[in-house]
Amino acid sequence: MPTNLPPEYFSADKKYREAESASAKISALEEMMSTIPKHKGTDKLRADLRRKISKLKSDRQKKKGATKHESEYHIEKEGAGRIVIVGKPNVGKSSLLAHLTHATPKISESPFTTWQPLPGMTTIEDIQVQLIDTPPLNEEHIEPELFDLMRTSDLILIMVDLQATPFQQLEDSLAILKEHKILPINRSGEIDKYQQVNLLPVLVVVNKDDDDRCDEDFEVFKELLEIDLPLIPISITKERSIEKLKTIIFDKLEIIRIYSKPPGKEADLTKPFVVKKGSNVEEFAGKVHHDFYQKLKTARVWGSNVFDGQLVGRDHVLHDKDIVELHL
Repeated sequence: MPTNLPPEYFSADKKYREAESASAKISALEEMMSTIPKHKGTDKLRADLRRKISKLKSDRQKKKGATKHESEYHIEKEGAGRIVIVGKPNVGKSSLLAHLTHATPKISESPFTTWQPLPGMTTIEDIQVQLIDTPPLNEEHIEPELFDLMRTSDLILIMVDLQATPFQQLEDSLAILKEHKILPINRSGEIDKYQQVNLLPVLVVVNKDDDDRCDEDFEVFKELLEIDLPLIPISITKERSIEKLKTIIFDKLEIIRIYSKPPGKEADLTKPFVVKKGSNVEEFAGKVHHDFYQKLKTARVWGSNVFDGQLVGRDHVLHDKDIVELHL
């Protein structure tokens, strides 16, 4: 096994081992492939992963038959993060996707309008993030692949309707997730030491906070809620707190933007590289090009906790919007 694999590799490996469907396993393996630095030391690992992906796709095709298409729950991961929107019927999931992206989901007052997941891309700050609308959570029947899709996410948005039964909606949604071994990351204390569960970041989006009177209802909801989860009230129809929601999503993804500066040239501030918080110069170099990862000697950094152009080593920890000039 090659050394210096990034943390994202091991996160994707965990998703692969816990996946219940072929589609989810393929998604996790593809994510692992995308995180591996390309150099001779990783050739064997990348070849092994390609073989696993090929075998899974072949086996799945044999099961489905040549006439059937790939599962609609197998959605390629795009952008700097994947956010999956879940909730009970008629809470506004499809409306949120339509408002934030160019996707065109079917929106209706009748329940169960959404029958399959639908992705869209939204811009937060200067990066692209993937949002996925999903079929409503229903105690009677849910496709198991929906939970595999959730396990590939970087953040789950649980939506509730403030003007309906928000307590019951949230309780039901969390119960369904727990039944399928998915828990909010801050509720790890509920796990039995022998239990295998997926801990994922969760944000509760309280929709239909339309006016000042609804603000009061939200404060009551927050006060009486016995579950410790991050909440944000929004109104899609009135466009209240939508930008704040995007800011919170960015924070919850725990990513930072780093700009590359070629020696002797200006940095391109329109196309940042995206890395996890706490990443160092070496990990950033691997994102830029495998040659930098292998041959990097030093770097100069403009930004936080440094003076302009400060010379730093491979282990220097980077901060959001740092500018980095790599030297071989």
